[in-house]
Amino acid sequence: MPNEGAHHRADFPRILIVEDDPAVRRSLLLLLKGRGFDAVAYPAAAQALADAAACPPACLVTDFRLDDQDGIALHAAMLAGGWRGPAVLISAFGSNELADRARAAGFAAVFDKPLREHALVDTVRRLTDAKV
Repeated sequence: MPNEGAHHRADFPRILIVEDDPAVRRSLLLLLKGRGFDAVAYPAAAQALADAAACPPACLVTDFRLDDQDGIALHAAMLAGGWRGPAVLISAFGSNELADRARAAGFAAVFDKPLREHALVDTVRRLTDAKV
């Protein structure tokens, strides 16, 4: 499946979204694009890893539960590949244990679903030092 949001805008921070739920993925893509980010979205980790290798993102926004692996494992794979950007984990199954695991793995922020849109946008803006 091709990525959603394929129009690359080099002058805006590139945000890689990985979310297996099509409605949530589309909402996140529209939200971040609407706030001026160069966002792309994938339903699975394998596709996102290939994209990140070709065009490293300024920030990763990933769901915890994905079809092919979890968001923490995706983040670890990106780090193993040399990427060093900030990451945000989102989950409908949030817990203190998951938040602790995510932070120990290097996630800068963890959000439970349903998301507070302004909080996610503000966090991504802060993590990328974006002026968008």
